[in-house]
Amino acid sequence: MHNYKRGYNFEIRVRDKFREKGFVAERKAASAPYDLIIMKDGRVSFIIDAKKTGQRDKDHLYVSKEDIRSVKEEAEKIGATPLLVYGLYRTPIYVDIADDLLTGESKNVRLEKGTKLDDFLDNYLNS
Repeated sequence: MHNYKRGYNFEIRVRDKFREKGFVAERKAASAPYDLIIMKDGRVSFIIDAKKTGQRDKDHLYVSKEDIRSVKEEAEKIGATPLLVYGLYRTPIYVDIADDLLTGESKNVRLEKGTKLDDFLDNYLNS
């Protein structure tokens, strides 16, 4: 499967997961600097950058801090929480809050099996 199609399918999967939990979720066509906008109760709750790898031998992926900062800046403009949502080869969907990833000196962040999106959403909706 080509990278574009893999990414598109993953974004749709993430969008549908939010919709299952009662959110209004829309995919942004041009993708940069974020892929999805998520709303609940008439306000934007999350701005999402979605990443997916299909490589079977990978148990992680790298994202540049510059990409993460871009999502954070867009979210701050509208009072939303910036999320990085990602998937590895045949794994659940994982999520990290962008702010939590911007520590340290390196230019990239290694993502590997963080919080499952289902657990994150359940905690968010129950708090």
